[in-house]
Amino acid sequence: MLSIACLAFVALMACTGNNGANQQQTTVPAAQQPAQASVNATQPQAQTQAPVASPQAVPEAVNAFVQQYFAGATIVNVDADSEYGGVEYDVILNDGTEIEFDRNNQWDNVDCHVKAVPAALVPQAIANYVNTNYQAVPITKIDKDAYGYEIELANGLDLKFDTSGRFLGIDD
Repeated sequence: MLSIACLAFVALMACTGNNGANQQQTTVPAAQQPAQASVNATQPQAQTQAPVASPQAVPEAVNAFVQQYFAGATIVNVDADSEYGGVEYDVILNDGTEIEFDRNNQWDNVDCHVKAVPAALVPQAIANYVNTNYQAVPITKIDKDAYGYEIELANGLDLKFDTSGRFLGIDD
């Protein structure tokens, strides 16, 4: 069982392209996490426990963002990456939402998976374009960078926009 867990970990690290250097992961204690079904409850399972994550484990700006846009949600996992001259945070909420923050504690990626991204995070020009061309299809992911935005719709379509919200095209 331990060897399977080790292989899964190695595969995960290979897929993410991260060797774990300069990265710290913290998690919420098991008592606060949802119960997980065991494949075989009679076999002992290898357990690794990272330090405890709490709202205090991230900067106040990150906590304020979560409270403002995801009221009622709690942080269940925090990855702190101290590369590139600062600390970047990847946060997972109890509803499965994943949020990435840059080293200035500003969001740069919000993935709500099947739920709609909070409307306040979507620039008005992008919201207008989506409402006009993809009526009733929610935006489930938004990724911003220096060149613009990429959004994913609930139907799986990826759309690209420039920094002013002008539609650039459909991403493959």
